Amino acid sequence: MATYRELFAYREFRYLYGGQVLSYLGDQVAAVAVAVLVFDRTNSALLSAVAYASSWLPGVLGGPVLSTYADRLPRRSVLIVCDLARAALIALVAVPGLPLWVAIVLLYAAHLFSPPFVAARAALMPEMLPGEAYIAGNGLSNITSQLSQLFGFVAGGVIVAAVGPVWSLLGNAATFVASALLISAGLARRPAPTLSGETTGLLAQSRDGIRYILADPWLRTCLALVWVASAFSFAPEAIAYPWADSLGGGPAQAGLLLAAPSAGFLLGAILLTRVLSPETRDRVLRPAAVLSTVALVPALLDPGLPVVLLLLAAAGLGASFIVPLNAIFVRRVAPEFRGRAMGVAASGLLVVQGLAFLAAGAAVQAGLSPSTVVGLSGLLGTAAVLVTRMARVPARADS
Repeated sequence: MATYRELFAYREFRYLYGGQVLSYLGDQVAAVAVAVLVFDRTNSALLSAVAYASSWLPGVLGGPVLSTYADRLPRRSVLIVCDLARAALIALVAVPGLPLWVAIVLLYAAHLFSPPFVAARAALMPEMLPGEAYIAGNGLSNITSQLSQLFGFVAGGVIVAAVGPVWSLLGNAATFVASALLISAGLARRPAPTLSGETTGLLAQSRDGIRYILADPWLRTCLALVWVASAFSFAPEAIAYPWADSLGGGPAQAGLLLAAPSAGFLLGAILLTRVLSPETRDRVLRPAAVLSTVALVPALLDPGLPVVLLLLAAAGLGASFIVPLNAIFVRRVAPEFRGRAMGVAASGLLVVQGLAFLAAGAAVQAGLSPSTVVGLSGLLGTAAVLVTRMARVPARADS
């Protein structure tokens, strides 16, 4: 079992991870800055939401196609170009006096470069880190992402309040430039991975990637398990504030409801990628997926806040099965399809989570109590996870 410290013995990982940390920090500050910038100019919550949606909507609509570039072009080049493009576009958003509609268009354009970047980074990781080091490296990346969400928004609010949204956006642009420089300096040049015998059109190659996944029973059932479990286990996030209100609390309690699953997820990611042996880890992946939803079922009894927080933490602990399973998924995919496979996986995850958020909100709006909605989400999710049968981890995934 590789330790997190041992990962930094790999030169390429050090540089790629350094760029990742910078980008995560910059993105959290920028998310707050965008909300402040748009709301200050328009006093419109709707337009603020439209601008905020730029961070995920491009991935939903264009992820499978745009991620194909991670298989068509040298992946190091994809990473650098995406970082520099995002830096330029985010810097333009910060230009004083820019028409609001132009700023929103630029935001969406900037986030169009995220799917190929994420796909290229995920596809390169197995080439940088051998064996169990890759599982640990993927775990560390996910833990870093969760920590940035736990603390980044708080820090982002402080920074935006101190320097203003314009300088905060420029700081985000600077983190992308720094990431590009680190990648340029630390990553080896590799040729584009696409086989010469493949079709050459972008859409055709995207379609080939989807067909590749669907043709492999393990890959498609793996995706189904991740999508189903994530949709139901993360649905409570959409109704955190009304749930806190029904429990007699307010924004502070809503923050606790949002933080509890992340805390459980962090603990689970550490256990699954650092503490448990590979054999034990592989055996508990499916039980952990069941835990991610069944832990929500007791919410039907409408317990108090302390019990609710424990239930959400347990659900987050179970949901961490995604971390090692994601690494196993990528390693099973043939190298020339890894970018497209990650594009399909990420886009599907955004879609099912978005639909689950909408369903949870609509159910509360229709008159169900938040506790009932969360408990029913747990029941339905458990049933869906149990019928999503996945074979044991394949031997070639461990090669």
